[in-house]
Amino acid sequence: MKDKISTLITEAETLRGESQYSESLKLFKKAFSLSKKHSYLNGLIDSNLAIADIYRISGDFDKAISKYSEVIEICDAVGFDRTKADAIVGIALSLRAKGLWKEALDNIKVAISFYKKKKDKKGVAFSLWAEGGVLRVKGDITSAIAKFNESMEIFSSIRFKSGIGYALCGLGGAKRMAGNNAESMDNYKKANKIFTELNDKFGIAYSFCGIGNAYRMKNDFDIAMDFFLKASSLYKEFNDIVSHSYTLWSIANVLKMKGIFLDAINYLNIALKNFKKTKDNRGIAYCMLTRGEIDLIEGKYKQAEKLFNLALEITESFNFALEKCHAKSLLGFLKFKDSSDIVKSNIKCYEKIGVKVYPKEIPYNMP
Repeated sequence: MKDKISTLITEAETLRGESQYSESLKLFKKAFSLSKKHSYLNGLIDSNLAIADIYRISGDFDKAISKYSEVIEICDAVGFDRTKADAIVGIALSLRAKGLWKEALDNIKVAISFYKKKKDKKGVAFSLWAEGGVLRVKGDITSAIAKFNESMEIFSSIRFKSGIGYALCGLGGAKRMAGNNAESMDNYKKANKIFTELNDKFGIAYSFCGIGNAYRMKNDFDIAMDFFLKASSLYKEFNDIVSHSYTLWSIANVLKMKGIFLDAINYLNIALKNFKKTKDNRGIAYCMLTRGEIDLIEGKYKQAEKLFNLALEITESFNFALEKCHAKSLLGFLKFKDSSDIVKSNIKCYEKIGVKVYPKEIPYNMP
């Protein structure tokens, strides 16, 4: 029976590697049931951890946390410390996606301490990559860049190509937010080359979206849209609601910048519905900010103010530093008549978190 379970897990891992998540999930669940029936601990832990990962990727963060917690309980009983640390990082990534960055950082500290103690370089690099992502959500962009760089250096030292690719993507996103768009473009293009060589569809989609955003920030909107549509097609193929929703938000911003407001609103509505479904509060705030901009341009000032204030409430509640600056700045366009007063009022907000770009006019090509 152990051989049968191992075969199921191997087949499921192959499917997961090909980003066929729904088919992979079925096999992992089958392996989990058989492992439970025959009290096969290794199969129980491996399949449950994989199930948790797929739930997280699919946007069901509460289910993912529940499964990761089950893995931790089993590991505590049998002493599988390495797998426990992996599950703790999984919980951190799920919490990050819900906007709970403080709790996520607490979990990462526990995991990274274990990996360092065991001299597990891959584990340390993975944790640093996760920490960089959490710091990016927090809005501490300077520290996020530092963590992604640390992660990439370690992945490079052990020649783990996939890790290098994901560290580059993390860097690309953080650099874009900081205002270093040329470096962001370079990071994403290098990552895309790695993922193409590895035939990592998720990584390819992730880097396509990043390249699209880099072109968007250059105002090369048609090229940006080509990359977003490529990413969107892949995300739909393997049903990644989380990443796809941010791609839809990016598409909406291209359309906003081009003045195609009705289509932009349609994309925002789909993204917002998904963000509410997955309880992604940061994503919800982004949709409100962009929709508020469109209302402001169209002269619907009360509706714009309402959306900007709702976004500000979310960003203050979860302490999203960058998005809080965006909300305050956009509210400034309703408060001040002179755009130079808006810049004077809010530039310090951005400088504090290591960001060089901020709204100077509407529409704002938000990073």
